[in-house]
Amino acid sequence: MRSALPIVLALLLCLGFAVSGARAADVAPPPAGLLWNKTGLPAVFPLQVKTLPGRDHVVTLIDAETGEEALAAYIRGGAFFRVLVPPGVYRLRFASGKHWQGEALFFGEGPDTEVFELRRVLRFETRGLGTKAGHIVDLRGRGTEAQITEQRICQSFRPDFPRPIIRPREDRRAVGPDYEVPQRRDVRSRYCG
Repeated sequence: MRSALPIVLALLLCLGFAVSGARAADVAPPPAGLLWNKTGLPAVFPLQVKTLPGRDHVVTLIDAETGEEALAAYIRGGAFFRVLVPPGVYRLRFASGKHWQGEALFFGEGPDTEVFELRRVLRFETRGLGTKAGHIVDLRGRGTEAQITEQRICQSFRPDFPRPIIRPREDRRAVGPDYEVPQRRDVRSRYCG
């Protein structure tokens, strides 16, 4: 009996080191936001994702026509998250978990990891002359049920109006203002739906 005790203790210590070693293999998670954009297109359309705290997520946009991965972003569970995505029609795949294992494995495999895809494809496009159409995906519901609503950014062009320039005259009296030509043009953006 006494000879079995050291063996049992040694096995328990080895098991403890193995478990702590598995947790040491966790990689520090990246900052929230864009991981990569493989499209080569500018990311200008809004995608907002609402999540509960406790589990982080990776969203991958997959081109609905070609099936190729277009963009991926890291989401901290429960924190505000918005990323700009390129134009296109995409399927959204989410991986969620508690222990980040790197970009190749995301959260690894196991009971704490969940991978799911939204049923609907989402279109990110320009509508009309100045509206960028995107989406809000709310994952705070039950299970993998997601509520999807549209989100739009409306843009308007506003030129600067000429500003008077008072130039000092030789006699130090202002006779009338001169006007400068506007040098910049502003594009104003606001969320409009």
